Amino acid sequence: MLVESGPVLPVGVRDLLASHEVELLRIHSCHQACDPRLLSQAEAVVVCAPLEEFGPDNSPIDIPLLADALSSHRLTGVVLSRGTTGVVPGDDDPLVVVSPDITGDELWGRVATIRQYRPRLRRMEKQLAVMQRLGKKLNQNFVEMDQELHLASRLQRDFLPKRFPEIDDVRFAAFYRPAGWVSGDVYDVRRLDETHLSVYLADAVGHGVAAGLLTMFIKQAIIGKRIENDSYTIVPPSDVLEMLNVELAEQQLPNCQFVTACYATIDTQTHKVVFARGGHPHPIHVSVDGTCTEVRTVGGLLGVFAGENFPTMSLPLHAGEKLVFYSDGLEDYIVTRRQRNEGDVTFSPHFLDMARHPANIFVEALSNHIDDSEGSIAPADDMTLVVVERLAS
Repeated sequence: MLVESGPVLPVGVRDLLASHEVELLRIHSCHQACDPRLLSQAEAVVVCAPLEEFGPDNSPIDIPLLADALSSHRLTGVVLSRGTTGVVPGDDDPLVVVSPDITGDELWGRVATIRQYRPRLRRMEKQLAVMQRLGKKLNQNFVEMDQELHLASRLQRDFLPKRFPEIDDVRFAAFYRPAGWVSGDVYDVRRLDETHLSVYLADAVGHGVAAGLLTMFIKQAIIGKRIENDSYTIVPPSDVLEMLNVELAEQQLPNCQFVTACYATIDTQTHKVVFARGGHPHPIHVSVDGTCTEVRTVGGLLGVFAGENFPTMSLPLHAGEKLVFYSDGLEDYIVTRRQRNEGDVTFSPHFLDMARHPANIFVEALSNHIDDSEGSIAPADDMTLVVVERLAS
């Protein structure tokens, strides 16, 4: 597009038109050149109207208006005018001022460069538009995924016990903190009959959606009581884990998916706790004076070998004592890892201090301690702890 203000064109423009074949669109005013229909046909704009002189059809505001119009169409204009040369009026302005004495070859070089980059700009604009649409779609997907994970988290928490049964002097407390929206940890406390309770804590490897789905399977597969006709049988902890192990192994879960768990029954009359574990951290017995001891028993990972055995261990729970079950996400807060790797279990000072308190205060203190620790906002693993307590006499 050529914008001319007088009958005589500069020499450089005449030489360019004489030596190069171009499809020329001649306009007689800057105001007319702002027409979007005309700009959409142009690849470059040459303005022969001097900045300091305006013809009858040009006004002092027409050049800035033309600059805005060119900018909106991603076009660059060359203005032939005496005085200061360069970009006008700022670095982002699409009008470049050159001397009217410019040669035809130099003017053609500028025009050819503008024409060369014009298609590239258009392709970039199209790619940018595609990226913007993709970004909008991705953002929408992220919002939907966040909403779905939020719903999954709420449903998973609804499957956890909202209140614990209280029989005689046996009480429970729990700490539960997923690493993400959905947890790979699951626990439950059930009343089996008038004098027996069951408690378990299971941990599906990893965390997130896959582990969270597996916890739902675990919850349905753990059967602590068999009902036949008018009678029932309380299933021993070893049998509970063996059945769960077979169920998991038969699923042939991919990606080395496995589970650790600890399951216990409590006789509220004799206060004897019987438990079995499979690959899970050993429960911790807390005596009346606060002494902590791991209660060890063997048992491999669940879901790996169908014929695995899970021997039981039993211990009496005296008045004022506690038994603590926890997932490995809490191990760094409970056990001094360096000494543990040497074979000696040494509990952290914070844990020893918290374990002396009643179960509900113990759990609250643990939560506060984790909140004050580095990395508590984004934990590396799910953290769950269940405390079984016999009230002091």
